[in-house]
Amino acid sequence: MSAKVKCIMFLFLLVVLQPISIDGKSAVIIKNTIEGNLNLTIHCKSKDDDLGPVVLSPNQSYQFTFNPNFFRTTLFFCTFRWTGSCHWFDIYIQTRDLPLCEDIPCSWIIKKNGPCRDLPSSNKCFSWNPDTCSVTQKNKRHVCLKRLLCNNVMYI
Repeated sequence: MSAKVKCIMFLFLLVVLQPISIDGKSAVIIKNTIEGNLNLTIHCKSKDDDLGPVVLSPNQSYQFTFNPNFFRTTLFFCTFRWTGSCHWFDIYIQTRDLPLCEDIPCSWIIKKNGPCRDLPSSNKCFSWNPDTCSVTQKNKRHVCLKRLLCNNVMYI
């Protein structure tokens, strides 16, 4: 193989394997609108990043930015805790959210019954992620993802 072809292949791989997005960074905004004037603790993570817990007072917002990857597989999920409750939700799924959030932040308002995408025309509400349970192969224990996430244990 010639040096020119090797150079072109190297540059191609360099571009393809870099986590890039079309316009640079994407943003997610999460606003606490939990009924009852309650504080909301959120903890967002991806496969590569743990953003740590954040406590939001009523009507307070939190924003984070990131670079969606070239392969369209970027995923951020968050746990949401308030007095007596804990839920989790995939707050950013690149294939779902990039088309809507390419030029503006993905803005969410959090309610007791689930997160709602805060759109200019109207809000689109989603259900909380279910408590996905499975039996581990190693010790045959019943493991429930929501229980693990809400107890600050991470097995993803």
